[in-house]
Amino acid sequence: MTDLFDEADPALLAKFKVFHQKNPFLYAKFKEYAYMIRSKGHKKYSAWTIINIIRWEEDLKTTGSVFKISNDFIALYARLLVYHDKSFEGFFELKKMKRVRKISREETERMARQ
Repeated sequence: MTDLFDEADPALLAKFKVFHQKNPFLYAKFKEYAYMIRSKGHKKYSAWTIINIIRWEEDLKTTGSVFKISNDFIALYARLLVYHDKSFEGFFELKKMKRVRKISREETERMARQ
């Protein structure tokens, strides 16, 4: 199997890394719900549904500004779980990602500092 992140746009990966570092609870919730739904006998499930459940929960808890999760990150959360737990291979439909452009190391580092 090729690397799960090879096809991803480097700029998107850089943004995801920053978001993930600032919001580690999100991946923990994503993983929790994936394990939960699989334990109910599901062989396949939607990463979109899991993220939308988390969005709904966060909307209930948040006052003021709305917590936002980019739709562009959903495929990356699914891939991250498969990367960490190979037993999830085939659980999510991992479509080919669009590689938009290559960016320089300097640009990646600049985005990571934002």
